[in-house]
Order: sequence, then structure tokens, then C-alpha cells
Amino acid sequence: MRTIELCLFFCLILIIPVQAQKLGYIDDPDGYTNLRLSPSGKSDIIGVILSGQTFNFYPETNSDWWKVDFEFRTGYVHKSRIKYFDEVASEISKFFLSYVESNPTNAEFSETNSELLFEYAQNFPLATLTAFCGQPDNVKSILLSKYQTPINDGIDLQLIYTRLVNVKSLCFGDHKITDALKVAAKNADLELKNIKSFVKDIQDLNRADKHIISTNHMFVSELEGKPITYYLNHADIDVYAKMFYQGQFALSDDDLTFSFLDSLLTTNPDTKPFYFHIFNCIVRISDGALSEIVSGYCNTYFEKYPCDFIAIKTSDNYSSLYPKWIDFIAYGYYFEFGSMAEFNNRIEEKKKKVKVECEGDLDEMENIRVQITTFLEKQW
Repeated sequence: MRTIELCLFFCLILIIPVQAQKLGYIDDPDGYTNLRLSPSGKSDIIGVILSGQTFNFYPETNSDWWKVDFEFRTGYVHKSRIKYFDEVASEISKFFLSYVESNPTNAEFSETNSELLFEYAQNFPLATLTAFCGQPDNVKSILLSKYQTPINDGIDLQLIYTRLVNVKSLCFGDHKITDALKVAAKNADLELKNIKSFVKDIQDLNRADKHIISTNHMFVSELEGKPITYYLNHADIDVYAKMFYQGQFALSDDDLTFSFLDSLLTTNPDTKPFYFHIFNCIVRISDGALSEIVSGYCNTYFEKYPCDFIAIKTSDNYSSLYPKWIDFIAYGYYFEFGSMAEFNNRIEEKKKKVKVECEGDLDEMENIRVQITTFLEKQW
């Protein structure tokens, strides 16, 4: 009887299909798609996946939501937002051949093909290298000449270069496309930078899968009228700040976290909205050892930009965090000053600045003073 039971058990194992793991890309016109906690569009967002980033997924015939392993997080993505890597690589390979064989005298067709050539490299870098590797030498030579001489002005050579150099290809000579892009950049008086788009080798204390509570929980589609992808693809934004936003980096009291906390005070108007958003994400989840550090940054921001700080109170995205900001600022003043007189003198200095820059907020400055005074009186 025991033998029969074992036979039935192993037969069932053989009958039950094993969910096959596939490599994929996102297929979303927004340039990113949301990674959700459970298989539902109403489930919490735990991260985002950008165009150009690969992930493992598990297709299912009885569900529209497929399980996805993306770097340090596992979640779910709707199947309509997923493209099979092998199918993309095959599509690009066919395009390469048709492009090379196309009529070069057809200007409109050539321009469209040139745009598509760079679009594939930007959105599917590893598949592009894989498809390129399988081409005969004469086709490769023609393609490289096309990469060296883009026709369209709107091509982001830096973004394409960054994505290509950050993927690991088994193809010998995969550097030839990036070398061609360097030529194109030089001809356009541009200098391509070697920028990391993702860092896999990080300490356990920064791994999102091991410290979920210290990861980002505030996802938006745009900031200051620009799509969030504008910032996530921006060459001047810290890679760890981007990873934190994507749900792939956990905060800790370490140098990597401090590196992008320092950027809160950036004077670059192009990147400031993103860093300000990131900092508000941090304010929301900060406690314990990180609180003292965050309070110092809140305090510095309030000192430098009092009017911008007061604007948080009526912000669509951050108004709920305004009381926590004030708590952190009060905490910072508690460690900085030894008496109430010192604190009041500092606030009077801030009021002078507010009167010049945003006079209508003087009453709110007084409310802030009262709230912080109440906190300090309890401590001293």
C-alpha cells in the first residue's frame, strides 16, 4: 500500500505543470509599469520597472496578472504590460535585416527606420545586443554606420549608451554599438558619461527584500509637470535615489543613504523636484536611528527655504507630511539650541526672510514657532 501511495505521489508531481520562468521587458507607452504586491490593479504598488530593464516572469493561463521577479522585489504585473525577451530579440533581428536591405533613396522610410533603430536600443538594450550578435559581419558593419550617423535630432544618446553599457551580454564584440554611439556623440559635440543605471552589489542593510519597511511607498506619475521617467532617466540624478524610488533600495544610516539625502539642498532646478519628492518619501517612513539624521536635513531645509517649506502645508502630494516635518524640525532645534531665547532669535531671523520672500506666510511662521515652542518646553 505504501508503495502505491508513493507511486501516486510522484505521478501527480509529473502531471502538475511546472510554471516556466521567462525573461521579459515591459510594454508600456509611459516608459514604466507598476509592480504590485498582489495580482490586482487595486493592490499596493511596491515598485516600478522602467523600459530597458529585464525581469523574470511566470506566465499563467488562468490569470491576467503574472508573477514577476525584478531584482530585489517580487510582485505582479498585468500580462498586457509584458513582452517576451525572445520575441523582442527575434523582432529586432528581423528589423535589422529589413533595414539593411531597404532602399536608401527613400528619405522618409530611412528616417523612420533610423528612429526605430535607436528606439529598439533604448527600450530593449540586451535584446538589441543579442540580435546584433547574430547578424553576419556585413550586416553588422552597415548597422554600425547607422548608429554612428543618427538622422533624428530627438535621440537621447546618453540614455541609450547608459542602458547598453549596463547590461551584461554574452555576445563577443557587443561593445561595438556603444563605440559607434561615442562616434555619433562626438560628431554632435557631446561627451557620453559612464553612468550606473542599477547597482546589484549592495549591502544587506540596503536590500529592499530584507528591509521592506524602509523602502519607498510614494509613487507618482509626474512631478512639476514632467513625467516621472524624465527624472528616473536623468543622467544627473543619483543611482541610489532612483533605486529607492523604484522600490529597490532600503534606507539605513549609511553613506549610500546620506549621498542622496545631501541632494535635498540641490540648487539644480532640473533635479530638485525629484529629490524633494524622495525626501518626502523618506520623511514618511523615517523612525529610529534615521530620525535624528532626517531631522537635521529637515531643519537645514527649513532654514534655507522657509517659504518652500511652508508651501508643503498646501501641497497636493505632501500636505499630510507637514506635521511630521515640523516634529523633525523641532527635534533638530532641540539638539542645536540650549535655551528658548536662542530658538526665538533664530525664528525672528526666519520671519525677516519670510517677510521679504512670502509675506503672506508670516502668520504660519508664528504657528510653527508656537508648535516648536510647545515641543521644546516639554523637553527642557
